[in-house]
Amino acid sequence: MIGALLLLNSRGDVILSRTFREGYSVRVLAESFRNEMIATKKHARSPINIINHLCYIHMDLSDLFLVLVSNANVNCLCAVQFGIRLLQLIVAYFRKIDETTLKQNFVVLQALIDEAVDYGYPQITDSEAFQDFITPSGINENSIKMAPKAEVISKKLTGEVPWRNDGLIYRVNEMFIDVLEDINLLMSPSGEILQSDVIGRIVVNNFLSGMPQCNLILNRRAYGDSNATDSESPIEPVERVSGLNAAKLEDVTFHTCVRLNKFDEAQNISFIPPDGEFTLMSYCAKMDVRPPMSITSVHVQEASKTRIVIEFVLKCNSDEQESTDISVRIPCPTNTASAKPKVSRGKAVYTAKEGCIVWTIPKMRSGEEHSFSCEVIQIAPTNESSVSLWARPLINIKFKCVSKSLTGLHIDELRVHEPVFFYQPNKWIRYTTQAGQYECRI
Repeated sequence: MIGALLLLNSRGDVILSRTFREGYSVRVLAESFRNEMIATKKHARSPINIINHLCYIHMDLSDLFLVLVSNANVNCLCAVQFGIRLLQLIVAYFRKIDETTLKQNFVVLQALIDEAVDYGYPQITDSEAFQDFITPSGINENSIKMAPKAEVISKKLTGEVPWRNDGLIYRVNEMFIDVLEDINLLMSPSGEILQSDVIGRIVVNNFLSGMPQCNLILNRRAYGDSNATDSESPIEPVERVSGLNAAKLEDVTFHTCVRLNKFDEAQNISFIPPDGEFTLMSYCAKMDVRPPMSITSVHVQEASKTRIVIEFVLKCNSDEQESTDISVRIPCPTNTASAKPKVSRGKAVYTAKEGCIVWTIPKMRSGEEHSFSCEVIQIAPTNESSVSLWARPLINIKFKCVSKSLTGLHIDELRVHEPVFFYQPNKWIRYTTQAGQYECRI
């Protein structure tokens, strides 16, 4: 049960507030949070704090704070989840969250909060449920005043499928599914993997008529079943697909439309999808990854106080797959005057504003290697006291590899059944692996 909600800027000034119960003073709550958390910088330690016998649950955005306050034994995880869903709702309406956006759309935000929370209890946080009568420009009064439309909206909000409109008809019924996996990896100068994990999500973009019943069946290895054989699953074993051991998916979360009882019973994802694009499932996996891209033969020589030579070799190890949109960012010292990069392929440019060299390559095939060398000229120090050692920041790599799943997750079958139109939609499934926080020490 939430007593009050506050949106504050980085200084602790109130941008928007809403009290759901009596006995809460917005001014007192804001001052307490500003004095106890922002001024002392304790807000970075824990998102849950007790101040003056009140429970403060906050989310620290770049220049904003979302603060939920309660004087009861509140379910903190539920409150945090509501805060996340509320921020997603705001982004779905206004595309971004900042102080200017919140002030310009104050009335619409108040209407969204009033519909999302009832007497301190979270209710509905799906943007699809509100779009019929709350638009980014304001409240659609015509849809509320007209009895037939108001009745349709009421049934939708209180029905089993508030996230999808009735009467949707498409000339061509299609469903696009993207299995996107971001690999986070830290590599030593010798090529040893120090830390690695994979964060993935299944993104669905659908144009389906009516109320389709969808069933997404995943391979058994997606659940960490190491006893699954080729006869039990129509795909290749994970070791041949990605060169890795079978990885069990962790921290799996689903969209509201997924029927969790079906997933627990048959381990297939049953759902009625919202119209358009949405994230059906997200997951992570901690596993030993064979890096699709690696940096070898690293050599950094500080020839003098004003000259540094950086050399290394970039290699593609993507299991006979093609890596595209490759970008390597090589950091330079803060006192860099100029840089003269030389590469065997692609284009390398020094960007003084970002303080790094950006090396771009359109694509690389498995086993392909390309060399990089650069002479960095630094500004000479005015005195000995101003001389500082270069900290050698991490090299960051970006790339994309289509038709590849590092975790071994595979969609075995996709069934779509519409009880009225009885159509067979076009189905498109794509697997993509891309670099997340992919870094290498030098």
